[in-house]
Amino acid sequence: MNQGLDLGHAMAEVAAANAGSEWQMLALEAMRQYALENKFFTTEAVRKANPDFPAPPDKRAWGAIPRMAKKEGFIQFQSWVRAESLTVHGMVVTLWESKICSGAACEMPHM
Repeated sequence: MNQGLDLGHAMAEVAAANAGSEWQMLALEAMRQYALENKFFTTEAVRKANPDFPAPPDKRAWGAIPRMAKKEGFIQFQSWVRAESLTVHGMVVTLWESKICSGAACEMPHM
C-alpha cells in the first residue's frame, strides 16, 4: 500500500477510537442495515441515509467503519468512484459491495 493510504487508515482508526466503542458499534450497525438493502454503496451514502445519526468528533472516524464491516465479512471492495459530497471536492472513494443484500434492489446489475 502507499504511505498516504496507510496514513489515512491510521488516522481513521484514531478518530474512531476517539469517537468511542459505542459510536463505532452504532455506525457499524448502520452500515450493516444499509448493506441489507443496497448492493453497491459508499460510506458517504450510509451517512446520507442516516441524517439523525450522531456525528463523531472527527468525520474521519467513518473511515474505520467499512474496514470493520469488511473484517466481519458483510461487505467487500468493488471499485473506486468519485465522491458526491462537495466538501471533498470529488476525491476518489471506495465503492463497497454488500455480501448480505437481499431483495429486488440487490438483483440489479452494477452500473
